[in-house]
Amino acid sequence: METAKTASNSLESNFTQNNKKINEKEKLNITLYLISKTISLLGSNIYNFALSLYILKVTGSGSFFAINVLLGMLPRIVLGPFAGILADRVNRKKLTVLFDILSGLIVFAFLGLSSFYGLRLIFIYVTGFILSVINVFYDTSLTSSLPNLVRDEKLMKINSYTNLATSLSGVLSPILAGVIYGFVPINIFLIVNGASFIFSSILEVFIDFNLNKTLEAFSKAAMTFSVFKMELKEVLDFVKEQEVMYSFLKYVLMINLFLSASMGVVYPYIINKVLGMSSAQYGTFQGFYFIGMIVCSIVIGNQKEKNKKVKSLAVSLATLGALLILIAVPTIGFSIFKIKPILMGYNISLLFTLGVILISINTPMLVAMQRLTPENLRGRITGILGTLAGGITPLGIILAGLLIDKLHPFIILSVSGVCIIIAAIRMYKSKFENIF
Repeated sequence: METAKTASNSLESNFTQNNKKINEKEKLNITLYLISKTISLLGSNIYNFALSLYILKVTGSGSFFAINVLLGMLPRIVLGPFAGILADRVNRKKLTVLFDILSGLIVFAFLGLSSFYGLRLIFIYVTGFILSVINVFYDTSLTSSLPNLVRDEKLMKINSYTNLATSLSGVLSPILAGVIYGFVPINIFLIVNGASFIFSSILEVFIDFNLNKTLEAFSKAAMTFSVFKMELKEVLDFVKEQEVMYSFLKYVLMINLFLSASMGVVYPYIINKVLGMSSAQYGTFQGFYFIGMIVCSIVIGNQKEKNKKVKSLAVSLATLGALLILIAVPTIGFSIFKIKPILMGYNISLLFTLGVILISINTPMLVAMQRLTPENLRGRITGILGTLAGGITPLGIILAGLLIDKLHPFIILSVSGVCIIIAAIRMYKSKFENIF
């Protein structure tokens, strides 16, 4: 009897120790991942902001600036599926480390060329394009690895913290880029920027990419055009068969379309042209939008995960639609909005709430799709999602740009909001009960 009790205690002790080791590895993974992710995001965003400011200063042309933006967007739209296939065929840790090192080397090569030949526009364009290409492959490899870095119960936490890093980068990048552009010599900036990518790659070496890895085999077939088509078809067929994933994918694309149009074109137009507010005030509203994202990411990341009802997600989606309509209300001409403090407070509260709602929708949707995706398809699904999202954003901006001169902004935002509310009603009435 005593022997059985001793054996039981020994097993319990071993389980506790193993669990403690896994917890420590998990915490280290999350910490290293967040630091490296934040460094890479800040490095890429600050580089793009600072060099874009330089292009505007040197050329004084919006067209040259737009070319730089376009070169940054194109790789995401075109290369997502290729990046996904690579992430499903090659060790993702090696890819992640390699692409960060490549980014650092490209920046140092740019520094060397500009030191000898001057900071020419063609160097900026080519370097920016190459960095954007590398970033597509880097981001796809790292994002598709998230479910391997932590146990399933921490998947919501690491995705929430990813949103936190992205939001912080969104707040800090323009500020830091402005400071760097104004006070730091461009050569020093490039050295620091290149070194940040190398430092990020070193951190990634110590991340355990196999903590929650499954044993499913990846494809080893030689890559040909026929194999490429077959592997893409395989993932598209899988998504169509997964009703929840297919449904969520449509909602995600719809949100991206209407938000890119509303917040990328219509809202700045309302603030500057219709309401006559300053760029500084617009920047303040944008700041509270990111603060809302940051606050919600922290809350979701630190609370115990619960089964998320689809109906509660539908309510959040309907709230998002209502917020877009409310954002346009001051354009109708109510006298109360002629009082500047009220108008400021109104926009701050709406943009903060919008940031909160977006994270509360996007995070559980993303986690659900990650959990529904098998290991050997995760890279391709991540890549295709990036391509679709990257393609739908400029489409929304173009459509809004064409409509803004012909329709009142209240009509555009109201139609966008109503469409989202209708989608939310459909989601509420769907047969799905829980996301997880």
